[in-house]
Amino acid sequence: MQETDTIGSFLVVPSNRLKVFLTDRIGNIGELAPYFPLWRNLTGIRGALRIVVVEHDAESFDVPKIPKGTDGRALR
Repeated sequence: MQETDTIGSFLVVPSNRLKVFLTDRIGNIGELAPYFPLWRNLTGIRGALRIVVVEHDAESFDVPKIPKGTDGRALR
């Protein structure tokens, strides 16, 4: 937003409860929260950033696991 004429953006991130089910490559609200005071005090930026936090409905051990693939770094 500092370098473009973007006037609004949405960032969708997982909740802290959901993050344990995702890869470490996915950012989450817990990692972003410490930056909120910094972002609130930035000056000279036109526009708005809204962060949307998503949460899962339930957990179940009865659901079949997603099979591990061989793409990317998942070689074994």
